[in-house]
Amino acid sequence: MPEYEVKLKFHIFPYRKFKVSAKDEEEARELASAQAQHIIDTLDFSITNIKAKKYLMDKFL
Repeated sequence: MPEYEVKLKFHIFPYRKFKVSAKDEEEARELASAQAQHIIDTLDFSITNIKAKKYLMDKFL
């Protein structure tokens, strides 16, 4: 199976502030962590380049 080299560009924002309502600091940390994980899971990206890796024929013989 041929191998490909793929270049990705992630669309990452530099800084984001969230306001959460929590009864204590531990719950606030948990809510912020859950929000951060959601952002990571839904991170936007675009594929900038795809190219097949080239092999020398001697490798296949």
